Amino acid sequence: MPTPRSDLGRRRLIAPVLAALTAAATLAACGSGDTGVSAADARTQAADLVKVLKLQDGAALGGDVTFKLGATLTLSGPSAANGESMRNAIELAAKQIKAAGGPTIEPSVKDIKGPDPVAAKQAASELAGERVPAKISSMGDGLGAMLADTDKNKILTLDGVGGAQVFTRGTKYFYGTREVAPSDAVPGALEWFKRTRPEARTVGLAGVDLGAQNAAIKADLTKKFAAAGLTFNGLWETVAPTSQDFASMISKIKKNPPDLLWVAFSGASPGAFAAQAKSAGLKSRLVGIEFTQEAVKASKGVLDSDGFTFAMDYFDASAPANPLARLFADSYRKAYGQPADFYAANAYEETLLVWDLIRRVKAAGGDPADSAQLKAALEKEPVFASVYGGDAATVGTLKIDLATHGVASRPMGVFQYKDGKVETLATYNVGGQEFRLAD
Repeated sequence: MPTPRSDLGRRRLIAPVLAALTAAATLAACGSGDTGVSAADARTQAADLVKVLKLQDGAALGGDVTFKLGATLTLSGPSAANGESMRNAIELAAKQIKAAGGPTIEPSVKDIKGPDPVAAKQAASELAGERVPAKISSMGDGLGAMLADTDKNKILTLDGVGGAQVFTRGTKYFYGTREVAPSDAVPGALEWFKRTRPEARTVGLAGVDLGAQNAAIKADLTKKFAAAGLTFNGLWETVAPTSQDFASMISKIKKNPPDLLWVAFSGASPGAFAAQAKSAGLKSRLVGIEFTQEAVKASKGVLDSDGFTFAMDYFDASAPANPLARLFADSYRKAYGQPADFYAANAYEETLLVWDLIRRVKAAGGDPADSAQLKAALEKEPVFASVYGGDAATVGTLKIDLATHGVASRPMGVFQYKDGKVETLATYNVGGQEFRLAD
């Protein structure tokens, strides 16, 4: 994207920011309520955001648009903290966008609980009734429960938690904006495992029960196990998405323990599972599909003392990869007093993506409230700014694969958490491409 070419251009670029400051101040006289963003912070962050994104001279930032953005998040149950971090990030981005001279984004947030299919269906129905043109979703659009409604009601949907799972394929208005967890991460993680544990041979999985969706996921993952030259030992144990009691599952695993056990849980559950597995004496090497501080808390010290390996597109708030990531990490910590996790990072990235689409539709003389026009703008050029990848001077790139509706590429790796620190063990891209062991 081009940058302003003159002092006049720079004045034009900053003018919308200055014009929006009064609006930002009314949102937060001493602070902006639930977001914790002060008027002064909004001014600084908005100016930085425009600069980092290199919005071009005369860009239609959408200041005359009021846009209702749906959000279906896990605000209760074992993943409640992760849903809350997503809501925080959406609200943070909305305040920054408004202060930058962009649209007034009004989040309409719905709780899909664990996720629970009934709650997810209810959320989809409510958002359809509100006629939202787009939504930020999670968990493979509520573990599949909302997919039919997503297309029926033509709500452009961005999922940065589950990604474009096998069972989401064919949903026209659904797009996964992160790696497919864990499918995209599996090949690289298995390569790391083979290089570091050459004597190991078998792989199994412990995860959540997705009903009819499990068959497609199982077929996909076992095919990847075989392609890596490892043996699926037949272990595929599942529990309800909201369960935190893994005693029965672990008892079954101990009767058929694999060398590597995929821990396919989210939120606090990986920590609870690791604590119960240690207590039961399970010896398999655990590899999680995600990592959060909620898991650390749920492990009651086990992750700190014993460590926890995970493979994913990890967002490291302590060492942001590029200028946009740094702006986000700093502003999130300042607003909420804690580091951002990947749930928050992805929701922030998606909110900026929605703003990008609004600008594109506006520039074409269209109506941003029309989801079909938003979708067409996405498909015309499926490339967006990202908090992942890039370098110290260059913003990362998120590219959507229009065939799979998932990401075409995504920096990820194998990581080890222990005693409050995360260490990189290996890095790679989707499907294990560009694999490299850490130095």
